[in-house]
Amino acid sequence: MTARVLHVVGNRAAPGGGPAVAVAEFARSTPQYEHHLLGPGDDADFAAAHDAGRGPFGLARALRRTVAAVRPHVVHLHAAWAGLVGRLVLPRPGAPVAYTPHCFAFEGERGARAARRAEQALAGRTGLAVCVSPRETELAGALGLPAVHVPNTTRVRAPRFRATAGRRVVVTVGRVAVQKDPRFLLRVKALAGPGAAWIWVGGGDPALEAELRAGGVEVTGWLPPGRVAARLAAADAYLHTAAWESCPLALLEAGAAGLPIVARSIPALDALGLDPDLDTPERVAAELDLVLHTGQPSRPRLQEAFAARHTPQAQAAALTEAYEWLIAARRAGAMSR
Repeated sequence: MTARVLHVVGNRAAPGGGPAVAVAEFARSTPQYEHHLLGPGDDADFAAAHDAGRGPFGLARALRRTVAAVRPHVVHLHAAWAGLVGRLVLPRPGAPVAYTPHCFAFEGERGARAARRAEQALAGRTGLAVCVSPRETELAGALGLPAVHVPNTTRVRAPRFRATAGRRVVVTVGRVAVQKDPRFLLRVKALAGPGAAWIWVGGGDPALEAELRAGGVEVTGWLPPGRVAARLAAADAYLHTAAWESCPLALLEAGAAGLPIVARSIPALDALGLDPDLDTPERVAAELDLVLHTGQPSRPRLQEAFAARHTPQAQAAALTEAYEWLIAARRAGAMSR
């Protein structure tokens, strides 16, 4: 019998956002399972997609209904919202719970103490933390969660078609939010050499979007994956300025497009093996100027090694091991009762 996995993204995730895209990659990497989706995403990768309702109570009702209909062998919760509601609602005993934070909320400044306490309180209702970065795995372990590292990956391939002449293009991808720190990007822009076009692919906080536009940055709003890939392929450099992270898919997509990456140094990205010396707007701006003038980062081998560790094959092997461990643990528990 084919084991069934129910992926719960919830009803707050953006359809083109990181968790929704990462879930599709998880499903593609492990076709030996029957994958179901609760929440937004591309249902082409799933046996069925289910509506997640509205708000916390709507998600709770939808989750109970979908679990009863699908009868999954594993329930895989993605990001803080689904992780919170799902671990509160799911019955015990029941299908084992995998939880992927896609970046712990308590790494931010707002509500950090409350978010950490919530994660600690729910640790006992988590079968396995399936973490997409070494930093996330370390943080999960510190919370008392059994944790395994399953690397993110991308199958997006958009060979660069950027002409060498003309105005240089700097692109960033992600939600316009405090976590992604658009104000840091604006400080970098003020320090970098003139003449480049700056594009933020994504949307989010209206006030922060307005600040970006006032600072000369084009904000596209959310785009479908194909158009995101086209924006990356037409650029000269990818800039990532987040204040805290896990393993953003945008970095992998930029690398797959052949773009040199300039990423602000933070603990999560340092743990991924990216340049650890880009910790100030001044240093990021200097590295960006180098990339725009030469087409290469100062440490290209770091980016090559980063890409080599995040392949579909590596994800498939690690995720299969995680799911099989959960399924075996459930069977062992059933036999012992």
